[in-house]
Amino acid sequence: MKRLMLTVAILGTLAFSSGPLFVGSRAQASANERAVVSFSQPVKLLNVILRGDYLIIHDDSRMAQGEPCLYIYNNQEPDKLVVAFHCTPATRDKADHFIIRTSRGAWFELPEVREIQFAGSRTAHRVP
Repeated sequence: MKRLMLTVAILGTLAFSSGPLFVGSRAQASANERAVVSFSQPVKLLNVILRGDYLIIHDDSRMAQGEPCLYIYNNQEPDKLVVAFHCTPATRDKADHFIIRTSRGAWFELPEVREIQFAGSRTAHRVP
């Protein structure tokens, strides 16, 4: 009987001591950044032309699993995924506001999105 009580006490202690580790891991895994962006002029992102309002989400947990980590949704239809891709992180100065860096080719080409950086972040997300 004493062994049973001792075993239950040890298992209970282990269960309670491992609980916070699990909660911390889950909270860290669900970290993501998001912003709603309005493109008044068309821009190119990979093979997609963007104009209007979009929800941009970067999901660290998906990145850690090797899945695409940057998702862009039509803000008028939040269930409509426009494009998703694997980004390449780049260290930058901390952004005071949301930043999209573009490059332009010839005079007749649309600006092309090269990097996305969320407000308050030191990490920019490069487009492949």
